Amino acid sequence: MAFMRIAHKWHKDDNHDIKEIAGSLLYNCWKFSLKSVRNLQQERFNFDSKTQGLEVMTEMMIFLTQVTDRLIYDAMEPEVRAEFIGGMAYRMLDIVMDNYADFPPEEGEEKRPDRTDLVGIINARASDYAAFNFDSNGEPSYHFVRYFGKKVGEIMGQDQDNRWVIDQMMDIEVPEAIEALKKSIEGIVGVDLSI
Repeated sequence: MAFMRIAHKWHKDDNHDIKEIAGSLLYNCWKFSLKSVRNLQQERFNFDSKTQGLEVMTEMMIFLTQVTDRLIYDAMEPEVRAEFIGGMAYRMLDIVMDNYADFPPEEGEEKRPDRTDLVGIINARASDYAAFNFDSNGEPSYHFVRYFGKKVGEIMGQDQDNRWVIDQMMDIEVPEAIEALKKSIEGIVGVDLSI
């Protein structure tokens, strides 16, 4: 497993606006997603293209944004929480579009999503995740995590190498990412998740 440096707190006690805090947390979600894709590669899951890896990262960032929304639900006023989650979504759009721009289209690659496509995906997933609960321990329910795993499975395909990717995401990648996410929420956002 590769080491990745993650900043879980601000270096200074400066005041940061809500969008800056949201963007910082989303950047960490991007790092968690990148780490998961690298773990999948190390476990010999088959990626057909760089865009496939970016699609998995995008799904994970959407998932982690939805988890964040649930974790901070009681800690922020509804309007502030909506602005915060919106800030995460806008930062996600910027990061994903920048990542697509970092490498040229591959031979045979289908049309890449544009910003409007990504907004549609984010909104559709938010609507879908709204149907799922957190359990009594403050963790996403089985169905919440299973839905995410299923979306990653759809991206990866069900060939011999990838048919276990749903289990990998549910059993290994999600718990690690959520643990790191909680640490970042406590340090960057300043929300105490121990209560």
